[in-house]
Amino acid sequence: MTTSKWTVGVTVAFAIMIIPTPGSAQAGRDQVAEGNRLYEEGKFDEAHQMYLEALRENPESSLIRFNSGNALYQSQDFQRAMEAYQQAIDSGDPELASAAWYNLGNSLYRGQQLEPSLEAYKQALRLDPDDVDAKHNLERVLEQMQDEEQEEQDQQDDQQQDQGQSQDEQDQQGQDQEDQEPEDQQDEQEDEQDQQPPPEGADQPPPEGEQERQPGEMTPEEAEFLLDAIREDPGDVNRKPAVTRGRKPKKIW
Repeated sequence: MTTSKWTVGVTVAFAIMIIPTPGSAQAGRDQVAEGNRLYEEGKFDEAHQMYLEALRENPESSLIRFNSGNALYQSQDFQRAMEAYQQAIDSGDPELASAAWYNLGNSLYRGQQLEPSLEAYKQALRLDPDDVDAKHNLERVLEQMQDEEQEEQDQQDDQQQDQGQSQDEQDQQGQDQEDQEPEDQQDEQEDEQDQQPPPEGADQPPPEGEQERQPGEMTPEEAEFLLDAIREDPGDVNRKPAVTRGRKPKKIW
């Protein structure tokens, strides 16, 4: 008897298990033989119908259920194939158990159920430690699960990094606003001071047309008065100044 094999990612011989044909009559034997022929021709839907007819004749046959699961698997009806393989496993047939677990693992994998498929391959290896196909598929599933886990972790790290950058930008904007506010307030205060009138007694610029007089400089009126005095008494101009005594010099404030 041959067992059904389908390796994840690598196609190997996927031969259905053939029911032996002893000389004595066996229920559903003819339907199974016809189903096997259709299966080999790639007519998987028709083969499945023949296996169903065989099950009506022999509903307790774990092997017919196994072959039915193979036809469903080839038709990519993975959910129903899982059910057929599970029924073959539950029958307790030791000759079918390892192959049924293996094909169940394949069906689960095709249905993107990675963890259950991993457990199915482990069961197949417990029953047949020399099954290299089951070992290969198990390793492939483990690698894919690790890759998906790493990819998910990377996405979480990227999201956290983006959130951190966004928070930093918000903090920086808040700090910039705080730094800008005192300058704005100071500018406003300076503008207000510029607009206020000067206090009384403060130095005022000389009226237009007049220049600020320097120390010791005479006004035009004083100069005119002095000229008048000279004209009246020229001798007074050459008079020596009187000596002053007893006066301290004034401080310059």
